Order: sequence, then structure tokens, then C-alpha cells
Amino acid sequence: MKVNTFIVGAPKAGTTSLHFYLSKHENVCMSTIKEPNFFSSKEVASLYYASKSMDSSEDYHRLFSTPKKVLGEASVSYLFYEEVPKRIFDYNPEAKIIIMLRNPVERALSPYLMDCRLGFCNISMENILLNRDKFPQFFQQFMELGLYHSQVENYLSVFSKEQIKIIFYDDFKTDTQAVMNELADFLEIEKFDSDYSVQNPFLSPSSPLISFLYTLSWIRKSFKVLLSKKRLEQLKKVFFMQNDKPTFSEELKLKIRAYYLSDIEKLEGLLEVDLNKWKKE
Repeated sequence: MKVNTFIVGAPKAGTTSLHFYLSKHENVCMSTIKEPNFFSSKEVASLYYASKSMDSSEDYHRLFSTPKKVLGEASVSYLFYEEVPKRIFDYNPEAKIIIMLRNPVERALSPYLMDCRLGFCNISMENILLNRDKFPQFFQQFMELGLYHSQVENYLSVFSKEQIKIIFYDDFKTDTQAVMNELADFLEIEKFDSDYSVQNPFLSPSSPLISFLYTLSWIRKSFKVLLSKKRLEQLKKVFFMQNDKPTFSEELKLKIRAYYLSDIEKLEGLLEVDLNKWKKE
């Protein structure tokens, strides 16, 4: 049985929570690794994240431990790279595609904050915007991934509209149960209630020392190898605090919004939706 459901992105638009919620359904088996990147392994290999990817079909299918009606995975890299929709179609032309979209201004700033916290980036967002050629990967990951029109259009050119479900992050956050009910209909599974708590909250280190240690990737990777998931969650509660996200100047947000304005308007036409809120906030 082939994987038949793909949450393809966008990054920082609720895919982690959606993967978790679906994994609790009795007729769903989600991959044991959230982002296998099987269909984008060539592209993600060059990213500074050093993202892991499955490049073996056998290893990929071992991630799905139990045969269920829905076999799904969530690799956010699948939305951006142009060749991925065709690769998924060639693998399973009957696949269902879930695309989660977030206000691109908010989405741009969210991975920026994450990468600063992880020690990948110590450059101001203003500097990245002014010097996109100097920082091409940062500009791609923070800005270009939010140009949704062509990314969504790529999937619509390969899969039928009936095979694609668009979820807007604001709707998902505001009324999770209603969105999950719609998704159950889309996947042709029973509706279900679950714990819809935030699965990926913004956490900040509890001290400067913890902040420094967290930027060292070898330390993070060692803990993931040596400790169980339960123990890691316990340590997070001790050494990290759930805080409000840092704020950015209105001037910076206006510059980012201007970058996306034309693309938002094209996306409105493509999906026949009103995204006026994205153009103002």
C-alpha cells in the first residue's frame, strides 16, 4: 500500500500540529518521522539546516508501521520545489494533498526567529532584505517560501482540485475542530475529537548559558540520540520558558508586506478567496 496523503507545507503554518492530530485517528497512520523529505531529498541536501531525508524507498515505507486507510506524512519542503508535485503524482496519482497557508509576513518572521534561536542566523532581518544576493538561502527560507501563488499553482497543474485541500492557518488556529471535521470529510474518515493544544509553541531559553548551548547543533543532536522523547519534553519544561514572540517594527513589516502584495493578489485569483486581511495586517 502506497502513501496516499501528503501535508506539503507551508513551513510554520501549523503542519506539526496537523501531523500530530491526524496521528491520533484510528484510521490514520502518519510517518514516524514527521518530515522524511523523500520526494525532495536532492533539494534539501544543500540547505544549511542539514535536514535529514529518506532517499531509499524501503526506508521510506518503513516509516509507516501499520496499514491504515490513510497513510500520511508532512514534509514542508514539498511545497516550494517545483519538481516535487510531479514526483508525488508519478508515485501515487491518487494521492491527496494538504496545503496549509499562513499570512506570509507572519510566516517569514517565524522561521527567522527559529533560526536565530537555533544559532543558524545572527543577521538582522533588515540586512537580509537589503542584501538578498549576499544571503540567498536566508532570503529563500524566510521570504521566497511565502510566495505561495506559483507553489500552489504547481500542484493544481498536476493534481485535480478534488485531490487538494487548502487550509488557512488563521482558520486552523481559530476553530481547529471545524477544520479537522472538514479534513475528515476530505480524507473520507470518521470525524473525531482530540486535544487541540499547541504542539509547537514559541520557547525561549531560561538563561544565557542555556541559550548559548542550544545554538550548538552537536549538543541538540546528542540529546535527541541519547534521550527518549518523553525525557526531552521533561527537560524542555525545566530549561525553556513559553514566552510571547519578540516583536518587529512596523516599518520592517511594511517592507515585507510590500514584497508579497502582488503574489497575494494572484493567489486570491487562483483560489477565488478574499485575502484582504493579509494585505493589511
